[in-house]
Amino acid sequence: MSKIYVVEGRHDYNRLKEIDSELNILMTNGAAITEAFLEQLEQLSLNNEIILLLDADNAGERLRRIITNRLPSCKHIFINKENSTSYNGKKVGIEHVNREFLKASLDLVKEPLNQSDLTFDFLLDLGLIGDKTSKIKRLKLCEYLSIGYVNGKNLLPRLTLFGYKQKDILEALNELET
Repeated sequence: MSKIYVVEGRHDYNRLKEIDSELNILMTNGAAITEAFLEQLEQLSLNNEIILLLDADNAGERLRRIITNRLPSCKHIFINKENSTSYNGKKVGIEHVNREFLKASLDLVKEPLNQSDLTFDFLLDLGLIGDKTSKIKRLKLCEYLSIGYVNGKNLLPRLTLFGYKQKDILEALNELET
């Protein structure tokens, strides 16, 4: 089964090709994803492994949600904003990631498991949502788990997607406190 990496645009495509010219890469051509592209991904997913490598910004997260809703079995690579911000600090994107870091990130593929015992109330009790410090706690947790930052509304679906359990979250938070 071949791997097909999905990126947002030409610069992301070029950056990946710099690392390995043999990679199979598809571009969404930005945030305006089309029905035809989604159908193409569905067809390709029958015989290939689809891996999303999208920017750590709102547009990238929106694309990730749209594609994941359509292809729940697609895999994910997350690179946080800190590692994907341009030198001038004005842009976020895969094209700005250090080559060596990006190459190493290709081995950090997350698979959807959708087996979780997490609940909204559990996350609320831990202060990951619904508290004035929740955003900071979520940011640290998401970074620690390498799942990309999400807001309070999307935290439970993201954790559930990758099969995190209550014990995993408690262990992660404990590690973050030490």
